Amino acid sequence: MSKKTTAVALLNTSIPEVIEVLNQKLAALKHIEECVYKTNGEMKPFGNVKDEMKVENLIRMYSSIRSREKSYNDAADELGLKTYPVFSDNGTAADWKQDILLRKAIIEQKETLDKLNEFKAKASKFVSEEQQQQMLLKEMSDFFAKK
Repeated sequence: MSKKTTAVALLNTSIPEVIEVLNQKLAALKHIEECVYKTNGEMKPFGNVKDEMKVENLIRMYSSIRSREKSYNDAADELGLKTYPVFSDNGTAADWKQDILLRKAIIEQKETLDKLNEFKAKASKFVSEEQQQQMLLKEMSDFFAKK
């Protein structure tokens, strides 16, 4: 369904149905926040990747870890080492890449999540007691259908 089709469909929908659509969209984005980081997040001198809010700083973090890994591997080659431990700084460069990409996704989705939650809160004010009962019964029915 296109964005325009969704917007037009919402205009002809009851508030409980709108709330259901918002819940589905929120659930689709929730998996991002539930992902687990591979590192402890602490990268000196940058701070913790889990707290970072600017994508440009995430780029700097990854650039640093990638450069240090390359220098480490080049140094091992220059020393003639055939086998040596994998570069690690609270995790491998691959671990850091995954964590940085995860944080980037969280930052990019935050605005969308905030807006969806705002819409849901506003829409909920217009739900009658009878509609609330019907929504609860539907939620319960869906829950028990999954079990």
